[in-house]
Amino acid sequence: MKVKILLIFSVLLSLQCSPEKEYETSLLQFMPENASAIIKINDYNSFTAALDDNELVKKLQTLDLSKKISKLLVPLNYAQPSQEALLGFTIDSLQKLNFTFTASDTIPYLQLSEVTDKKIETLQHKDFDIKKYTVEGHDFFTIKLNGKEVLSSSITILKELISSFTTRNTNQQLAKFYRVSDPSKLAHLWINLNYSDVLLQYLTETRTAPLPSGFADWLFLDISLGNEGLFLNGISTAEASETNYLSLFTGAKPLANSTFEMLPANVSSFASYTFSDYTSFSTNQMRYLNQNTALDSLFNTIEEIGTAQLGKEPLVLMKTFGTDQITDYLKAKRKSAEAFQGSEIWELGDASLLVDTFRPLVSGFESNYSSVLENTLIFAQDKKVLEKVIIAYKNANTIQTTNLFQNIEALTTEASSILAIANAKGFEDRLTEYNFIETAKQLGEAKLSDYIFGSEIISDAGFFHSSYFIKKNSAKKVKNSITPLFTLHLDADLRSVPQFVTNHRTKMGELIVQDMDNVLYLVSNNGKVLWKKELDGALQGKVHQVDLYKNGKLQFAFTTNNKFLILDRNGKEVKPFSIAFPGGNLNPLAVFDYEGKKDYRFVVTQNQKVFMYNNKGKIVSGFKFTSAPESIIEAPQHFKIDRKDYLVFKLANNTLKILNRVGKVRIKTNEKIPFSDNSINVYQNKISLTSNKGLLYQIDTKGKLSKTDLGLQVDHGFDATSKTLAIMDDNVLRIRDKEVSLDLGVYSKPTIFYINDKIYVSVTDIQNQKSYLFDSQAVPVPNFPIYGSSVIDMANIDSDRKPELVIKEQDNSFTVYKIN
Repeated sequence: MKVKILLIFSVLLSLQCSPEKEYETSLLQFMPENASAIIKINDYNSFTAALDDNELVKKLQTLDLSKKISKLLVPLNYAQPSQEALLGFTIDSLQKLNFTFTASDTIPYLQLSEVTDKKIETLQHKDFDIKKYTVEGHDFFTIKLNGKEVLSSSITILKELISSFTTRNTNQQLAKFYRVSDPSKLAHLWINLNYSDVLLQYLTETRTAPLPSGFADWLFLDISLGNEGLFLNGISTAEASETNYLSLFTGAKPLANSTFEMLPANVSSFASYTFSDYTSFSTNQMRYLNQNTALDSLFNTIEEIGTAQLGKEPLVLMKTFGTDQITDYLKAKRKSAEAFQGSEIWELGDASLLVDTFRPLVSGFESNYSSVLENTLIFAQDKKVLEKVIIAYKNANTIQTTNLFQNIEALTTEASSILAIANAKGFEDRLTEYNFIETAKQLGEAKLSDYIFGSEIISDAGFFHSSYFIKKNSAKKVKNSITPLFTLHLDADLRSVPQFVTNHRTKMGELIVQDMDNVLYLVSNNGKVLWKKELDGALQGKVHQVDLYKNGKLQFAFTTNNKFLILDRNGKEVKPFSIAFPGGNLNPLAVFDYEGKKDYRFVVTQNQKVFMYNNKGKIVSGFKFTSAPESIIEAPQHFKIDRKDYLVFKLANNTLKILNRVGKVRIKTNEKIPFSDNSINVYQNKISLTSNKGLLYQIDTKGKLSKTDLGLQVDHGFDATSKTLAIMDDNVLRIRDKEVSLDLGVYSKPTIFYINDKIYVSVTDIQNQKSYLFDSQAVPVPNFPIYGSSVIDMANIDSDRKPELVIKEQDNSFTVYKIN
C-alpha cells in the first residue's frame, strides 16, 4: 500500500513554507491518542486503486522512507474493507513506527482464507481476545472492540486502547474535522504536528532538520490523486502557541504575490510572504522570537518579502508602497554604486541587515548588493546574480514566461500569505538546506525533473487555508523564449561590437572583441576568456576567419589603423602577416575567395592605394588596380553574379569602381551617387546601394543603372540579400513589402542574418537601448526587444540548431542569449 507518499510529502512540503471528551462513537475512538498522522479513507478499494495507478506514487516508491512504510503496511494487503476506514501512525518510546487500522465494517474485513503460510495465536488481556497473526513472515495483532475489528502492528497499542476506550478523549479539532469531512473525497490526511517530529526523524533518519512541530498545530487536508500528480487541500491551525511559524501571519490580510514577477525564467525555487500591515507582522514576529521590543520600523512600508534561488545563489526581494525611506537609508549606507542597464547597483555595508530584520523569513543571507526595479528592492550576495535579475527583467525573460508559471497559475490564488514554488532541483536543494540530505539525493534519483512542487497558505480568521501539491509540468515548452547564457565584463569599456567566430577544433562558436585599451579578447561559448592580446590600434571593421594552409585550422585576419595582421588560434601573429602601413588610415580588411578554394586575396586599402596579398603574404602582381583616382572610403567588396566576379570600390568623389579579378573595369559607371552611410549589396542580381537623398540605385550586369525613390531620410539604414530588402527609416522598419512601426528612437542600420534556413532582421534602438528581432515577414520574434546598446551578432554557436546572439550591455560588458 502506498499511503506513505501522502504522509511524508505533506510534512516536507509544509517546511517549504485543548482536548475535550467526545461522547458520540466514531472511528476516531479506535485511533491512538498520540497518533502523528491519520488517513481517513472514504472508499478503500477506490483509494488503493488510485494509488496503484498514480505515476508519481510509482516514482516515489524508490525512496527509503517509502520502503519503510511499505514494509510496515504489508498486513493491510490482507485487509479488504468495503466502507470508510482510518489508518493511524505512531512512534513508540523505542522509536519504532507502528500503524493502527480500523473500518466501519461490522463483519471481519481481514481475509486470510487463501493464505497458507500463516500462524494465529489468541492472547488474553482484560477479558479481551487479542489475536496475533504471523503471515508470510509478518506479525500483527487484531481485537474486536465495540463491534469493530482493529488491526495494529503493536500489541501495546491494542492493550492501551482496551484500557482507555470508555474514558479516552478525542482532540476537539480532530473530532470537528472528522464530522465535517466530505465523504465524496477520495481520502483525508490529518497530521498532528505536535507529534510528528519523531515520525519525520524516523523516516528521514535525520536529527538536525527543522521540526514540523514549530510550523503549526494541525494540518487537515483533502487528498486528490490524478494523472498529473498529488494535491492536498485544506486548512492548518496554529492556536496552541505564539511560537508556531504560521502565527507570524495571524491577523494579516493576504496580498497579491508579485515579487516572483521580477525573477529570471531559470529560477529553481521561490517563496513569497505578504502582510497587509507590517506593524501587525512585526508584533507577531516579536512574540515568535521572544523579543521585548519590535524590530526597526525602517521597513514599515514593506508588504511582501520574496526569497529565491538562482542556481546556487540566493536572492531576497522586498516589495514596498514607499521606497524613498528605504532607498535613502541604503544609499547612506552603501560602499559604492554603479550603473547597469538603466538601474543602479549598490554595494552595501551591512551584510546582516535583512536577516536581522526579517528572520525567520530570511536566514543565512548576506545582503551585499542591492538594486531597485519599480517598487521592489532586490538583494543579492553576488553582484553578478543581481545583474542576471536585471537583465531578465529588462528583457521580459522572467518566470511568467515559463511552463512552471503556467502550470501553477490554475492551482494558486492571486493573494496568499505564503506561496512557495520549486522545480525538482529547487526542491532537492531546499531539502538539502534543511539537512534532509539523503532524502534529497534519493528524490533526485526518482527522476522527477518534469514535476513542480508547491505550497500555499492563506491567513483567515483563526485558521489558515493550506494547499500542497506535486504536479507534472504538462505544458509544451515555450518556443522562442530568450535565455541569457552569460554576461562578461571586460577590463575596460568595449571598443568593438562582439563578433561570433568559429573554433576549428570543436566546430562551436566563440567570440572576439576589443576593449578601449586596444586589448583583443577571444572568449569561449561559456564565457571563459581564452586569451587576451594588446594591439597597437583599434580594429577596423570585422575580423575575418581564413584557412591559410588549407588544413582546417582557422586564423583571424583584420586591419587596425596602421597594420594588417593575421593571428593564429592562440593569438600569436602568423608570419609574414604583420604588415605596417606608415601614415595609417586603413579601411577595414577585405578578403576575397573567388572559387571557394581558400586561395585568398587580402585587400588592404589606404587612402587611394590598394594592396592585394595572397596566402603567403606576397603582393598579387597580376592585380592592376593599385591606385584609385580618389580615396577609397570603405572596404571593397566582392560579388559573384551569373558566375562572374565583381569587385566594387566606393570612392570619395561619389563614384564606383566595378572591376574584374585582375583589376580591370568590368562595368563603367560615370554617374555620381551621393552615397548614404550604408554598404553595397547584391539585391535581385543587381549591385544595389542607397543615396543620402533616399534613392535606391541598382546596376545590372550590363551596366544599366536604375533609380527608385524610396522617400527615405538622410540617416536611413539599409541591408539586403539576393531576395530580401530591409530598410530602417526613422522609426519604420521595412522588410520586403511589409512595414513595422517601432517606438520613437534612434535606430541602427538593419542587419540580415540567415541561420538554420531562416532569415532574421535585427535593429537596435541605441537611444533607448532596446534591440528588436523580426523574421522575413516582419513578424517580431517573441520576447523581443531585449536590452542592449549595440547592434547584435547572431550565429548557432553549438549543435542544438537554436541560434544565439550577442549584444553590448554596459560600456564594459556584453551578454550572450539563446533563442529557444
